[in-house]
Amino acid sequence: MRNNLPVTGVEIVLDDDATLVSYTDPDGTILKVNRELVRVSGFSEAELVGQPHNIVRHPDMPREAFADLWKTLKAGRPWVGVIKNRSKCGAHYWVQANVTPIHEHGRLSGYMSVRRKASRAAISAVEPAYAALRQGRAQGLRVHAGVVGKRDWMRALNPLWRLSLRQRLMLAAVGILGLGMGLATMAAAGTPPRLILSVAALAGGFGIYSGWWLSRDVVDRLEEANAQLRSIAEGNYTRLIAIARNDEIGQVLQGIKSMQIRLGFEVQQQQREQRAGARIRNALDFAHTNILVANQDLIVVYANSGMTDLIGASAQDIRHRLPGFELSRLLGSDIGALLQDPAKPEHDLSRLGNGFVRRMQLGTRTIDVTVTPVRDAGGAQIGLVSEWQDRTVELEMQSEVAQVLQAAAAGDFSGRITTQDKQGFLLLLAESIGQLLSSTSASLDEMQSVLHAVAEGDLSRRIDTDMRGIFGEIKHSTNRTVDQIAATVGAIQSGADAIDAAASEITAGNQELAERTEHQAASLQETASSMEELTSTVHQNAENARQANQLTINAAQVAGQGGQVVGQVVATMSGISASSRRIVDIIGVIDGIAFQTNILALNAAVESARAGEQGRGFAVVASEVRSLAQRSATAAREIKSLIDDSVAKVDSGSQLVEQAGRTMQDIVSSVEQVAGLVADISLASQEQSSGIDLINQMFTQVDAGTQQNASLVDAATASARSLEHQSGELVRTAAAFRLGQESIRMARHG
Repeated sequence: MRNNLPVTGVEIVLDDDATLVSYTDPDGTILKVNRELVRVSGFSEAELVGQPHNIVRHPDMPREAFADLWKTLKAGRPWVGVIKNRSKCGAHYWVQANVTPIHEHGRLSGYMSVRRKASRAAISAVEPAYAALRQGRAQGLRVHAGVVGKRDWMRALNPLWRLSLRQRLMLAAVGILGLGMGLATMAAAGTPPRLILSVAALAGGFGIYSGWWLSRDVVDRLEEANAQLRSIAEGNYTRLIAIARNDEIGQVLQGIKSMQIRLGFEVQQQQREQRAGARIRNALDFAHTNILVANQDLIVVYANSGMTDLIGASAQDIRHRLPGFELSRLLGSDIGALLQDPAKPEHDLSRLGNGFVRRMQLGTRTIDVTVTPVRDAGGAQIGLVSEWQDRTVELEMQSEVAQVLQAAAAGDFSGRITTQDKQGFLLLLAESIGQLLSSTSASLDEMQSVLHAVAEGDLSRRIDTDMRGIFGEIKHSTNRTVDQIAATVGAIQSGADAIDAAASEITAGNQELAERTEHQAASLQETASSMEELTSTVHQNAENARQANQLTINAAQVAGQGGQVVGQVVATMSGISASSRRIVDIIGVIDGIAFQTNILALNAAVESARAGEQGRGFAVVASEVRSLAQRSATAAREIKSLIDDSVAKVDSGSQLVEQAGRTMQDIVSSVEQVAGLVADISLASQEQSSGIDLINQMFTQVDAGTQQNASLVDAATASARSLEHQSGELVRTAAAFRLGQESIRMARHG
């Protein structure tokens, strides 16, 4: 069994009036589906057609239910049951399925399934049973003729339930006949009357029971069949019919069920088509298009209100072709007579093919007629629809539009389209073209006015009218162009004034330049004479500088020798200073010896005093020695004082000699610098002499150029006078243009 996954557990609840219909071939392949089934299942029609019917089977449905379905259908009986189906998205929806075989020309052509919304009670009754069957917990549950329940063993064991109605009637008749014959035999055999009465009573009871049972089983179900037929006749196609039994009356009920299923859908479909037709009719009645519909026999069966208005307005013109025509007899008339056009070959209206379009004249009216065939599902033509469009006003409008636009193309924007007798789009078109011409004319008038003012020299005019779109761009461009012209003219005027003033100044300047040039020529001649004298003087200075340079070189050499001698003196003075310092040191030693000798003499005197007479002579000697030591110390101090004074003077002389050496070195450096400067002066004097020669030559050339400049100044003066005349003409020409204050301000301020 096909297992369609996935499932989401989401239930889709059908509308109360929803009807899901499908047709399959005898093998269960889907041939046709209605829109409701496509909508609810989520599959497209292309996805359903050609697929087995179990494409919508839900995995929760047990295989026993579908086995019972096919067993019942293969037996030629209808099947009714509650089924859980799966949509393409995995959701599920419960339906009460009514499936019946379809026979055409006495042969099985397929099956028709009509599914409606199942009641919640029916769903609650079968859902647990389906789960038990699917899980193997049936416990006596089964699906029979679409009904889920346990087997009725009393009926199953009663053989009479397996007999047909005819067999049961014959069996009852045979039983009654057998009882009668048995009673006759018993009477002939002398059976006691009481026994015969007992048997007769038993036979009577059996007969009464059989009659009651047959009447209940047959008459009640016939009454049920009659009630079902009445219900169908009343338009109720949803009443429950018991079709579980398969005897003659059961087969009648099964046939009624099949009829109920098929007629119910066909009537419902017809009602939907009628409602759709009514909606179309209502739409056509209020449509602006004029519609005329004819049947297969080309007899007019429908004309909407627009068509009747058109025919009514054109009735007098139609009577010229169809004498005796009346609007009241439009329905039921021959549409071919209305469509007749002698100027064109006649179409075969019974075989239109793809239809045709024809333009007709009804008096002053021009009508376009579009004829389209109406076909059935098999493609056979069952009628036609004609659409009548009154083109009179439209064609007149086309002519008016052409005339107005041609005039506009030629530059005449005064034409307008009349709005009388126009409405809707044509009225809007006429008004829009009028507005377009008015706005275009106004814009062009504004531009013409501004350009005319420019041509007259008035540059102060601008387009001030509010314009949008391309006209706004034209306005902006025109104003900007005039602004640019005004700015240019303003600049020309300002420039012309400036040129005129400049030309006057140039003329005066050239006159002054001519005079200055003459003075300059005279000055140059005087300067040339002075330059000759200057040249001679510079040559003499150059010679003197050369001699001074030689003397400076000699002085530098002598200064260098003096510097060397001073250096030697400085070295000698340094030696004397060093020797003086050594003498001072020696005098210090002598002074120390005298001091020690004096100490020794003093000690000797002390010792001789201690010796008395024996030491007296030694004391005299010690006294002389001490006296000698004192004189030696005095002499040493005098010598030291002289030597210190000499050393100080030597140091002072040494410093003076060093200072003289440094001064001599500075003198040598200065003499060398002076020698360098004198050399530079000598070189510069030579170069100056050469430069003076060149200057002298240049003054000669300048004198010649000055003479030429004088001629050129005369020519420039003549040109300046001509420029002054031309600038005056330019000022007068530019003054012909009139500028606005803003343009003048912009011209003055750049």
